[in-house]
Amino acid sequence: MSEVQGTVEFSVELHKFHNVDLFQRGHYQVRVTLKVPSRIPHRLSVKLGGQTEVSNLGSASIQDNTVNSRIFQILYRNEEIVINELMTFRVHLLLDGERVENALSEVDFQLKLDLHFTESEQQARDLAGMPTISSRTLGLHFQPRRGLHHHIPVMFDYFHLSVISVTIHASLVALQQPLISFTRPGKGSWLGKGSPESGSEQSSMSLESLVFGAGYCKPSFSEGSFYTPSENCMQHAYKWHRDLCHLLLNTYQELYVYFLILMKDIPDFPRMKLGLAIKKTLSPEPQRQNSILHQLSLWRGERS
Repeated sequence: MSEVQGTVEFSVELHKFHNVDLFQRGHYQVRVTLKVPSRIPHRLSVKLGGQTEVSNLGSASIQDNTVNSRIFQILYRNEEIVINELMTFRVHLLLDGERVENALSEVDFQLKLDLHFTESEQQARDLAGMPTISSRTLGLHFQPRRGLHHHIPVMFDYFHLSVISVTIHASLVALQQPLISFTRPGKGSWLGKGSPESGSEQSSMSLESLVFGAGYCKPSFSEGSFYTPSENCMQHAYKWHRDLCHLLLNTYQELYVYFLILMKDIPDFPRMKLGLAIKKTLSPEPQRQNSILHQLSLWRGERS
């Protein structure tokens, strides 16, 4: 198969931490990690929103793609601490080019929240010295057209009875030719531990065959730029290109609808005009052939 690189962004915000009945006074921290199945070739990066100060006990930090919240002190029962920390996880994935939407829907994204604790402020300065006392894992049922928009309270276990409110937004933001290298899981080996050679396996289908269909014949050198694919190949390319465009445009439309709902429900929300007519955005059929051929040449790195 030939592959397409899909990019999904997850925006996660930690709002308030509420101590229901923690047994111990001391210093606490919440650590957030986005989990992607190792069987899917992917690249993950994370950044913090709205933070410019140097990392310390009073600020969030990033370590090995895990976000560490600022360290906060809990002294009383029913105490509430405002966290208000925003983070963005950006995931690049290699997807089957013939079933992009289904492949995205099948990815088992998980958000893991760990609660860490120490009694000593000195020990709190050493992140490795703060043991995990409770964990919660959220299954993120991501649908590429609808995205993901949730605000939920996450409760830790009975022996560390506390709640943190979390807002999660996710959206498909890009589909393109693979532009970065991915580590591929090994195949045909015990417990999935393949040899280094298996990690560099190449796609068996060319990009041209993916776009124009199985009936596409690569032009000979003598035909050069004068070669024109058959009508069946062009129709296949129209449909493949249109499906990708519709997927991205529907993603945008659903995001826009959610934005309108927020503007209606939150009177103080900034008023903005956003609009995009999906049907008008796609090029008319007479113009699409040149558009597809041009984009294919760009994907192959052949600048004309």
